[in-house]
Amino acid sequence: MYFAGAILNQDSISQSIKQAQVPKPCELCETDTNIKWKCVQCNTLMCEKCKKIHLKVQTSIKHDIVDVKSSEAKTEMEHTIVTDNIPCQIHKRKLNCMFCRTCNQLVCTECITASHKKHDLDSIDTVYNEKKETLKELESKFSDTFTLCKIEDSKVNDFKTKYEQFFAESVQKINQQEKLIIDEVRKYAKALREQLETEKQRIEKSITEKGKNIAEVKENLLNKQSNIQEIFDSNQAAQVFSAYPEFSEKEIPNASFKEFPEETKDFIPAKENLKNISNLFGSLQKIKLPKGLPQVNFNVIKSYTTDQNMVHRVLIMNDKKALISNHLTSTLRKINIDDTIKPVKDISVYDMSLTANNDVLLSLYDSTDVNLLTTKSGEIKPFLSVSPLLTRGIHVTKHNEIILSVRETGDPYNLTDNSCRKVIIFGMDGKQKQSYEYDKHKQRLFTVPIRITSNVNNAILIIDKTSRKEPRVVVLDREGQVKWTYQGHPQVNSGDKLFIPTDIVTTSVGHVIVSDVHNHALHVLSGREMY
Repeated sequence: MYFAGAILNQDSISQSIKQAQVPKPCELCETDTNIKWKCVQCNTLMCEKCKKIHLKVQTSIKHDIVDVKSSEAKTEMEHTIVTDNIPCQIHKRKLNCMFCRTCNQLVCTECITASHKKHDLDSIDTVYNEKKETLKELESKFSDTFTLCKIEDSKVNDFKTKYEQFFAESVQKINQQEKLIIDEVRKYAKALREQLETEKQRIEKSITEKGKNIAEVKENLLNKQSNIQEIFDSNQAAQVFSAYPEFSEKEIPNASFKEFPEETKDFIPAKENLKNISNLFGSLQKIKLPKGLPQVNFNVIKSYTTDQNMVHRVLIMNDKKALISNHLTSTLRKINIDDTIKPVKDISVYDMSLTANNDVLLSLYDSTDVNLLTTKSGEIKPFLSVSPLLTRGIHVTKHNEIILSVRETGDPYNLTDNSCRKVIIFGMDGKQKQSYEYDKHKQRLFTVPIRITSNVNNAILIIDKTSRKEPRVVVLDREGQVKWTYQGHPQVNSGDKLFIPTDIVTTSVGHVIVSDVHNHALHVLSGREMY
């Protein structure tokens, strides 16, 4: 049997699929495939002929018909919410025209007449917008909770990795101790065997010497016995008389045998110690699990030389460019990944933050204004004013809210009853939503709030200069209550090594990073509450 095959690239596969697709027909006549129009309210695609018919139907005279090829129409369709063409669930031929707040349901004219006359009625659009905002808030909370879940998931993976490493190290220590003890036991057992062998040689030597001694005594006795026997065999009285004095004057030879050794060496197993082997080998004991932070190694990938003696603020636009500012020299520069640094405008920028559409909000030094830098055109124009207050730190949250810190003009550290040191939240429309100045005990929250950011829990983090030498990090919840503060680390900030934070950012997993210019250090905080 013969098989033939062919290799197709992705483009050829895509073309084949496109060529095999059948054009979708009009959703009304179901025959004409030349689709040109779409009804926004009915969400129906239609041909030219059916469009005209659709607009003549009484219930769809006021519907919006858009060209399906129009990008503007597509955008409009995506954002158009149908609220005037919802059929009544009770009176099928009627459309709902109001929302009954009393019964929490949509109603048509017949519903109102029948059972909702004196109820609290409101327009569908109004109630829709209210419910939409509530759902947005819920979606935001879901998003925040999901982010927390990701953080916890990251913690689980981190904990698992650390524990697996901890477990492997514990097993390795047991193996090393086992090998060490086995090696030592083998050495000790070998030494014992060698000592026992030496003892054996000593005992065998004494046995040999004793055997030799006995042989000598036996030979001497046999000789004497033989001599006496010869005298007897001679039958000569004279020999008996002459030999008698020789033998009778001497006692029978006493065999002076050497004694056997009385002591030797024996191996006595340490049976009692084996029951307490843990004293020798070691044992498992409860300890706290390791919580050390992972080691962080920094490598310089690229560096840039500027014409500035200091960079007060860096704003990352994307992976190809960033903005830097020095408010003392009224300089705003753009850094490109191709190693070029280009001037943007001679403007004194105190702080800046990126918006959702990649434009930049600028808090100006010694100014009451916030300006907007449109990145596509490079145009800078006024965005909002907090006159007569001065703008300071600015931050755009993930929910596209603007958090701005302000203070009155004059000495920043000379606080009076008329001083105003606030953190204000604005919408992108420039309308104020909330502000924070005092805590629940009527105590000032800030002295000079210079930098702002927010974290995954929607908390607000501020660098507050309480004096020229005592800045701190303050974390507020959305009710304006202080969750925790941070004033440096004793191993870094002690003596003349003051904690001088100049900027603050948060990571996607909740960590807080504070730059400490005086000590050339980065303080990485866990984000958990601390006092």
